Amino acid sequence: MDYYILLKFGHIIGFTLLGGGLLAVWVSEYQGYRTNDLKEFAECARYTAIFYDFLVIPGALSVGVTGFFLVKELGIGFFEEPWLIGMWGLFVFEFIEGNTLTRIQFRRTLRRSKRASEEEDVLTEEIRDEARSLINQIVHFLDIPILIVIIYCGTVRPGSWTYVLSAIAIALCVTALLVIFVPRLARVSDR
Repeated sequence: MDYYILLKFGHIIGFTLLGGGLLAVWVSEYQGYRTNDLKEFAECARYTAIFYDFLVIPGALSVGVTGFFLVKELGIGFFEEPWLIGMWGLFVFEFIEGNTLTRIQFRRTLRRSKRASEEEDVLTEEIRDEARSLINQIVHFLDIPILIVIIYCGTVRPGSWTYVLSAIAIALCVTALLVIFVPRLARVSDR
């Protein structure tokens, strides 16, 4: 059995889990923005935590471990190519951000929604605001665009920093648009 092929297979599985988990988190969070029902809001927060813990984290670990060994197997240096530096840099950024800011956000949303379910019967804007801060909305909406840039770097392998930095700039613009419009549009579309 070829070691390289097994590493690539593990890498693909990792990206499938990671991407699928991030999309599932995105959908559950979107539903949380849409709903006016407190119990549904709490259920969305619970699903976000489940998807993150059981899909995103194992996927990220698989991508990180297999990616490390793929670079070693290919015999290229970790800091020789712009695409590889971009891919690793964004992956490390997302891994740290996801296990700090994102985890804090979805755990806070989960705690706040549980507490609100016990104390109140109505989902208010105050409960929504307590559950989600602006910085946490930014990092939530940043996840998928940055994942796409990571995949772009690994598949296209741009040899110039111009292409890597342009992709990152586009991802940041998309994130800004998502932060501005998705919460508002989600609430309007449910009314």
